[in-house]
Amino acid sequence: MRQSYKGYWRKCCLLFVLLFIVGGFCFSSRSEASSCVIQFTSAATEIKRGDIFTIVCQVSSSDPFLDTSFMIDYDDSIMQFIKGGKKVSGGYGELLVESSGNTTETYKKTFSLQFMGKGNGSGLISVKGTAEVTDAEGNAFSVSSNRLSIHVSKKSAGVQAESTQAVVTPSPEKSGKNRLKSLRTTALSMSPGFAADITEYRATVDCNTDTLYISFRPEDEKAGVRILGNEKLKQGDNQVSIQVTAENGNVREYRIIVNRETPEETQKRVGTKEKEEKRNDVEFAVSQRGDTILLQNSYEFEVLDADELSTVPEGYIQTRITLEGVSISAFTMEDELDSNYLLLYLKGPSGENGLYQYDREEKTLQRYTGSMVERINNGRASGGSGGLSGESLPNYVMLAIIVILVIVILCLLIAMLKMAIRKKEPDKDMLDF
Repeated sequence: MRQSYKGYWRKCCLLFVLLFIVGGFCFSSRSEASSCVIQFTSAATEIKRGDIFTIVCQVSSSDPFLDTSFMIDYDDSIMQFIKGGKKVSGGYGELLVESSGNTTETYKKTFSLQFMGKGNGSGLISVKGTAEVTDAEGNAFSVSSNRLSIHVSKKSAGVQAESTQAVVTPSPEKSGKNRLKSLRTTALSMSPGFAADITEYRATVDCNTDTLYISFRPEDEKAGVRILGNEKLKQGDNQVSIQVTAENGNVREYRIIVNRETPEETQKRVGTKEKEEKRNDVEFAVSQRGDTILLQNSYEFEVLDADELSTVPEGYIQTRITLEGVSISAFTMEDELDSNYLLLYLKGPSGENGLYQYDREEKTLQRYTGSMVERINNGRASGGSGGLSGESLPNYVMLAIIVILVIVILCLLIAMLKMAIRKKEPDKDMLDF
């Protein structure tokens, strides 16, 4: 009988181990962060001034995603933005790419950006700041991106028809201009600020940067520019040379001493910067300029008339709230009027109009994607006033399944133990006999 008990306990232990392994696998698979890449490509990177060219911006991931929003920075002295479809807006050096409110997840989104060669020189196009890519549950992806360099040169003149009569013309005097009109780099800092007559600079890059990307524009379009030493940067000081050769052959050299930080220096600088940012955080404030109401935190937002919004998100109703003594129009959840989360119709820092989610408690603003209200509304629809939706909150469903499995297994174990005890007890009729 002692061996039978040992057998039962071994089975119990084995079942518990298997149960925790399955549960841990389910939860760990949920906790892995998804990642995606934003890639800029162009059929040609050597462009003639006045020519129209296309840059393809592709967002791709091995995991499905729903919405994406990010800023693009480009050198508007080198290239001029023409068009980019309904999802792209902006100009003068910055573009907003925003694809939100989608209902179907995808693994790839492609945006076509059309530019025209504007000025002679080399310019970069890249993602500015932090890109936002989210899935249907509102989970944020880890995003990486590349930089694309476009070089624009003067358009060659067409071949002129030969004159029927030879005309002797004096040779034009060649230009001696060999200065840069503009100079930009991807360094963390560069001093002093660029000026055409200053030829010596110092710059700093972090420990992970081994290439200094440079965009420039010469004062004379006929001048040639050559860059040396901006690749394979080593830790410590590196000399980068920018040689500008005038049409008549005169050369001017701009030198940048680039310091590549050690990992310890980068870590120390980042830690100091984070402390300064916390000290310099701008508190939420409300102000008025004439008839215009402004909201201020790290950025400035203009409050728009909510009556101009063509579509109100499902599950929300229009109301008014008072922020620091100023009454503004807002939208609140119909089934939870006292919710901490409200929607405000605002003009964002980049000039785009849209809905922003305001947190009464934290006093923060963030772009509204619809994910939160959909999860809350779907939860109520499937589970009553306090129910939770398995589709919107899969972790809770998984937890409930595991709890039920534990209860069933415990019931089975108790039943098996009772059966074993009954077998061990002697038959009462045999004792009476």
